[in-house]
Order: sequence, then C-alpha cells, then structure tokens
Amino acid sequence: MLGFRDICFAALLLHHSVAAYSPVPRWGQATVMIDDALFIHGGKTDQFNQFSYTSAQTINDIIYLPLSSPFDASSPPWKLVNSSASPTPAVAWHTLAAFSSSDALLFGGLPGPNSGTVVFDLPDSAVLLDVSNPLQPQATAEPSSWANEPVRRMRHSASSTGGRIYVIGGEQADGSNIDFSEHYVFDINGPSFTLLPSSNGPPDISGHTSLVLSGGQLVVFGGYSGSRGALLPFTTIWALDTTQSMLSWTLLSISNSSVPTPRQAFAAVVLPDDKVLIHGGADADLLDSFSDGWILDTTQNPMVWSQVNALAQLGPRRDHFAAASGTQVIFGFGECIIATLCYQLLMQVRRLWDQLWCGCGSSRIRYI
Repeated sequence: MLGFRDICFAALLLHHSVAAYSPVPRWGQATVMIDDALFIHGGKTDQFNQFSYTSAQTINDIIYLPLSSPFDASSPPWKLVNSSASPTPAVAWHTLAAFSSSDALLFGGLPGPNSGTVVFDLPDSAVLLDVSNPLQPQATAEPSSWANEPVRRMRHSASSTGGRIYVIGGEQADGSNIDFSEHYVFDINGPSFTLLPSSNGPPDISGHTSLVLSGGQLVVFGGYSGSRGALLPFTTIWALDTTQSMLSWTLLSISNSSVPTPRQAFAAVVLPDDKVLIHGGADADLLDSFSDGWILDTTQNPMVWSQVNALAQLGPRRDHFAAASGTQVIFGFGECIIATLCYQLLMQVRRLWDQLWCGCGSSRIRYI
C-alpha cells in the first residue's frame, strides 16, 4: 500500500526574529505551560521514516519556548534545556502538568527500547520537574510507590488546578491494550495520589483529553474505551467541580445538532472565553487521521459544537499539541499523514477564527 507520513511542527506567528535551536520533529510528547513559557518533553521521533508508529526512537529532551515577548514564527526561540545532572526518562504518550508556578509532575509514558525500565506495570513513573530556572530544569525521579502513585500508564490525561493534578484514565504500558477506569488526584502537600470517585464518571478511557474551565470545572471527553470497544461520542462529556470538598461526576448537556466525528489522540485547549478548541486526532485503529477542527461553546446550555473550517489547513495529524497564549493558539508537532508534507506549518488563529497563514518546507514520501 502506498502511504504518506511525516512529522509536522507548527508555531505561533508573531513579529520579532530571533535565532533559535531547531528541535527534532516528534509525536506523543508531553507539554505544559508555566508562567508564559511552554515546556515540551520527550515523545517519539523518526526523522528518516525508518520505523513504525510505536517502534520509533523515544527521546528525553526538554525544550523551552518563552512566550512573554513577540517572535517570528519562522524562527521561534526554542531552547534546549536538558540537564545532564538530573536527566529525565525517555518516554512517550506521558503527561506533564504543573502544581505550582515553578514545578510540574511528569507521569507515566511508554519507555524507549533502550530504557532501564523493563517492567511496565509498576508504580514507578513519577518525576518531579523544577523549572524555577527555566534554562536549567532539575528533575527528581521518585522511588517506586512514592506518594501511593498508581501503576505506569500511557495515553492518559493530566490537568492541574488549585495546586492539584487530576490524572484521568490511560492505557496499560505493557502492550496488553487494556485501558484504566481508575482516575486520581495528585496533591503535592501529601504528597499523595488519591483515587477519585467512579460513580457516573468516565469509563476505562485512553487517547482522550481533560481540561479545566475558568470556574474550576474539569471536563473529560473523546478517546477510546476498551470495554466498550469503541470511540466515545463528543455528545458525552463528563464534568467534575474541583472547587467542591466532596467531588462527584456529572454529565454535561451537549447539543447533537452538529458534532465532531469520534476520535482519539487529538489536540485540545481552553480558550480565554471558556470555549474549547480541538483539532485532528485518529480513528479507533489509529490508522486514519483527521484534519478538521471544532470549538465547543461551554457558555451555552446545552453546549454547542461548531466546526472551524480554517483549521483543516493544518492537515490530518495526531499526537500533536495545542496551547493558548492570550487570544492566540500554538499548534505543534504530531504525526501527519498527508501527501504534501510540512516541516513547519505556521499558524495564527485570532478570536474570529477566520485568519490562517500557512507555509510549508521540505516534503517526504514514505512507502508503507
């Protein structure tokens, strides 16, 4: 079969040109925004199209993009900030979430083939990352069972609010393709991982997203449920009010007049007006990728999905990220399955979502 694949990279279009480090393309990375700065860790990379989706090289670099000053998207000021004194693990499909203005929890992920981790179903994946000096981050790998952490997982989600991190679902990293139905909250003050209530909550789920709205409401949607053998519809969105002392799950009311196709491994971000943007993703078998983008208006009752046609110009991609900076959004990295391939897709999305600027670099064709 003739197919096409590449790894795409996108950046915010701004104004001031700065020479910068050029990061390797990747997918399955972990991303966190801390104090107007974007930190990205790890993932999979295959610059010469030699490996499969899961067998490609796993990396452990940390790259840093300051967002406090304007820059030219053709040369974003990425900085490689690895610390040889406290290296981080080489993992993919993990999470990175902040619990303070200078600290984050790196959790889970599939280790690379050359990793010292040979058993993938142990509670040994927690790493604390101190970015108080963003150019010299310090990583502390915690011992097995630290803070009562759950077993390693991949393709889960992690969202932070109020100094706590909510870890939802995920897939066992041992190749069994079994999804987790247990969800946790991490509190550094324990430190502790505590099981969240399960009643009315998300089922076993992976490849989904979880996001926190401005009022502290955690929303969970999308992804795949192994027990149901299907992708979950975008008319089913679970919510958890994290401001309450007694946590409980509810289902939100969603209009079914226009809804995205079910998918997993998509990019999602909360916009300043509490609307939620999604782009791309893949089907249940991770064979076909989507190029469409949508916005969920959470301020309406019922909540309403609307398609954003301009986002289709990003092309089909999965395992990428979206991050909001003010009224603009950065889309980055991911695996693309398209005939004309881009190393750099430069995008500016304004509040009206009708302005798109795109430029392509080298293209490659892969026969699979």
